[in-house]
Amino acid sequence: MKKFAILALCLTLAVPATFAKKAKKGSVKTEQKSETSCCKATTLNSLQDSIAYAYGMAMGKQTVGMLEQMKNDVDFCLSKDIIISSMMTQLANDSANMLFTDEQLADVYSRTNNILRDAMQKKKEMEMENNKRASAEFLAKMEQEPGVVKTESGLLYKVDRLGEGEKPEITSLVQVHYVGRLMDGTEFDSSYKRGKPADFSLQGLIKGWQEGICLMPVGSKYTFYIPYELGYGEHGQGPIPPASTLIFEVELLEVTK
Repeated sequence: MKKFAILALCLTLAVPATFAKKAKKGSVKTEQKSETSCCKATTLNSLQDSIAYAYGMAMGKQTVGMLEQMKNDVDFCLSKDIIISSMMTQLANDSANMLFTDEQLADVYSRTNNILRDAMQKKKEMEMENNKRASAEFLAKMEQEPGVVKTESGLLYKVDRLGEGEKPEITSLVQVHYVGRLMDGTEFDSSYKRGKPADFSLQGLIKGWQEGICLMPVGSKYTFYIPYELGYGEHGQGPIPPASTLIFEVELLEVTK
């Protein structure tokens, strides 16, 4: 997996502070602080030294990030001492003390990839089931709200303002202003914030929009409560989590074709 590949890159390429040169007169001196005993004062005497130090910092930050990901995703606490020891052995090209052959290294990568993949799949499945329960509870509550109408498909909508223009058909092109939110109020899209309305072909939209907008006369403003089955399904999309009920406030400005 990509995460583990980046971690492997960090472990093999980062420059440990123990290889830094001793201080010289007139040089710029910096100091690292860490849990490990290998970190000492480091002296930078040239541009090349600065580049080496910057490279080491970048690799170190990436490694810390990947360690946090391993902890969060699969609850693995990897030893920093072992990581540093492995890096030093690799940088010194000390084949006599390398504990893995290339084949063994590839095997560790493969097993770790499988562990990460399984963990992420379980996490996604748990999130999806939690969202399904929350969506069902939310929609059941909204169905009881005054002015909310439920269609045969399960779409809920409320008329905020009723226009007097024509209603679009499924083959129509429409111009709308809208804002989209998750059940917790998180806003994930807004034509208002972009400063201009959006033009859509209804045939290219999610089912909840197709059905809902065809109910609206031009000039109307509706609020849609769209079950995940009429939205982005069990897998979600982009900022939209799996099995998410979506809330859209939509103004139908024009049927353009």
